[in-house]
Amino acid sequence: MTGAPIRRRPWLSAFAVLSLVFGLAGSASAEPDEPAPDVEVPPATKAASVPAVSEADSAGAVNQSLPPLLEHMGPETFPGRLRGLRGGSLWLEPSFHGLQWPQNRQTGLGVSAQLWVDSGYEAIQRSSLQLPNTHTLLDQGRALLRLTPAYVRGRFFLQSQLELVGNVCQSANNVCLNTGTFTTDDLWIRLGEWNRWDVKVGRFEGWEVYHLGMGMDVNTVERLGAGMFGVDPLTTPRLEAPTLYGVNYLHDRPSEGFGLGYAAVHLYPTDSFRLEVLAKLGTDNFRADNSTGTTPFNYVGGRPTAIFDLGWLKFKVGGEYQQRTPTTQTVEPGLPPHKKDAVAKHTQKGVGASLQFVFDPIVEFGFNAAIGVQRDTDPFARQVPENSFTTKSVGGFANVRLADLWLAGIGLDWTTQTDLFTVPTSTDNDFVAHIQSFAALQYLVEGQLYIKAVFGFARAAFLPADPTSNEWRDYMYSGRIRLMYLY
Repeated sequence: MTGAPIRRRPWLSAFAVLSLVFGLAGSASAEPDEPAPDVEVPPATKAASVPAVSEADSAGAVNQSLPPLLEHMGPETFPGRLRGLRGGSLWLEPSFHGLQWPQNRQTGLGVSAQLWVDSGYEAIQRSSLQLPNTHTLLDQGRALLRLTPAYVRGRFFLQSQLELVGNVCQSANNVCLNTGTFTTDDLWIRLGEWNRWDVKVGRFEGWEVYHLGMGMDVNTVERLGAGMFGVDPLTTPRLEAPTLYGVNYLHDRPSEGFGLGYAAVHLYPTDSFRLEVLAKLGTDNFRADNSTGTTPFNYVGGRPTAIFDLGWLKFKVGGEYQQRTPTTQTVEPGLPPHKKDAVAKHTQKGVGASLQFVFDPIVEFGFNAAIGVQRDTDPFARQVPENSFTTKSVGGFANVRLADLWLAGIGLDWTTQTDLFTVPTSTDNDFVAHIQSFAALQYLVEGQLYIKAVFGFARAAFLPADPTSNEWRDYMYSGRIRLMYLY
């Protein structure tokens, strides 16, 4: 595929209607500054040929005579800011490698949408004769409507974003009730100066460190891997295949409960260096009914991330720490009784880094490594060994352009998890190793419809600490077809 933008004239008429409905000035931008964590953006699109904005131009007032602009930031928009192969996984990386959305320089309302549907099959074979195999059919989907109003004056901007989500799962069963038929992804406010700094508060996703490539999308079968999925492993404590760790304790949007949110400061000291300092604060249920046995918790945490980006070379490094503690004190017996802060505590911390290369327009690839540690303490200040563990993940990906509209990708990740549980007859701990891999083939239709086939293989090896429990392995084989339409 060439570096020239793909023109899609139907967008102009669609945007004109939206502009009329919302009462916008003719110069409103039609794209938000940043996609959702699992929301991907299409290749560069321009309704008119507009040169890159220079540093001198951006310091002055916005030229209101510019025609209506519909543009996804492509490699040609800002030299040295190559995101990745057009239509590839680095191109579609949701946080834009930390970049602000540079073309939303006009006051107005941005409107965009995304819809995807997955259909597939998964089989898990378990080596233990006491554990059944499973075969699962899959059909799931998700649609998102994104609204991004913005006020711009010279370099200064003020933005907010709302993402309304609808899911295929609509039945009133526990699965759909937990997933949510209609939910909200992003909900945030941001203010700052273009390419200098900004402050962002609300519900959003942090900058990505560990990149997976064209497979292992969120909530897919190859991302979940060779797990037990409700099958009793017949061990005490029960073992499960570990989830890949990618500096993501605080990367995903907060979802623990009612009153949690993020705040982040973004700094852009140079064209190639970016820094995010993210903080998490809140409570999961500040009105918990203690008669039900539920306990509300407070959360506090931080996640700094740095990105060094030369376009063809990207180095990302991040760390994180969060702590969860009960909101309610305990009452100690005595004469008189006295109140005491609860001693239960749940902590998570980790670090990770990635190195990515882009040789446009042929190939992009990268390598990742991360380590996370979780420690759990009960109300009696005793460590919970089965819920206290160390998770290590390493992996890599590669995407290759086969033809203008065809991309192929592969990925491989290895995760190990060791908890603190032991038995008197052994010094070994519970240990599980999980290998996950995929191969993907993608075709792009009219620059907006992505058709992607993904084939996955995973193997999980379970080694219980108790020598009386047998070791076993799970083997997962999967395939799915994703149709994804971006507007």
